[in-house]
Amino acid sequence: MENLRIRKYDGQELAALAFIPVEPSMVLLVAHGFRGAKENGGKIYSFASRLQELGIAVYAFDFIGSGASDGSFADITLSRQADDLAVVMDYAYKRHQLPLLLLGRSFGGSTVMARGSTDQRVAGFILWSTPVMLKDCFARIMGSDFNKLKKGKSVRFQDEAGEFALNPGFVQDFDLHDMEHYLAAIASRPVLLVHGKEDEAVDFANAEYAARQLTNARLYLVDQADHRFTWLTKEREDITINWLRETFLTRG
Repeated sequence: MENLRIRKYDGQELAALAFIPVEPSMVLLVAHGFRGAKENGGKIYSFASRLQELGIAVYAFDFIGSGASDGSFADITLSRQADDLAVVMDYAYKRHQLPLLLLGRSFGGSTVMARGSTDQRVAGFILWSTPVMLKDCFARIMGSDFNKLKKGKSVRFQDEAGEFALNPGFVQDFDLHDMEHYLAAIASRPVLLVHGKEDEAVDFANAEYAARQLTNARLYLVDQADHRFTWLTKEREDITINWLRETFLTRG
């Protein structure tokens, strides 16, 4: 495992972990969710190890303002995260010159759609518990605070990790992104969608809707799984690894 600091054009640095097999055949980039981090509560290590055994290099990174990366979380936007992802994609592609796969958890999935849809280096997408109806999803989660952000007011929130601030750009930036356009742009490429039927944050209707717009998608709705797949992490990993084997590693 390598600990990396990947510098952006503005001088800020993204913290990343790289897991590189001896002779990789593909590169998987892992984008964490809202208020998440690259380690995914420690789950990244065993998952990346399993992927290395398949010959897949793995890069997991912290978006600006999250985890060990530079910057302020309060200024998070989908556009900023897409920009961060682009930097990591360029770094990994320059290093390996291999096809890229993008895996996004929750809002990280929205991010890989926003950035990866326009990049033909991306061979496939993996969307775990991903919102595509962004305004509806965050309005339901945030309640009246969503409208405060929409009207230009900053808001403070509390979660299990502590208190955090969010600036109005987070919600206002949604207007710059057409998720249906992104779905159309990736429609012919392989896409795996995995979503819990008991997801308390992002309704699994998001995954069903996305799957209907895609021509080369595999959808798994998992019984008794919450947003984080708290008790079913291995099942989600198994689904993902089996799909990777079938879709990319058994060809020719």
